[in-house]
Amino acid sequence: MILIILSFIAGLAFLAAGVYFLLPGYLDKLNEAASDKSPENLRKNQLRAKSSGYVALSLGALTLVFAFMLLSFPQIASPLVLVYMIFLLAAVSVLLVMYK
Repeated sequence: MILIILSFIAGLAFLAAGVYFLLPGYLDKLNEAASDKSPENLRKNQLRAKSSGYVALSLGALTLVFAFMLLSFPQIASPLVLVYMIFLLAAVSVLLVMYK
């Protein structure tokens, strides 16, 4: 039961972070804090912020679906956790490639 509650909370937190990363105000703050104000660097910052936002939104949706599946099918919690961890690892890998 604890895993289900934590999954709901984490899903909502991922969704909130994704929405925040996609706000224009966040991009403005990110560009103001950048030491290099070249157009190429500002474009990279915009791409990084958008990719982080979309990955966070997708992870939030995936986490909420995972929580609903745990609630519906508690007997297959172990395979569900394994599949969720694979998707989480793939999302982190995408972010690492995007930030290179």
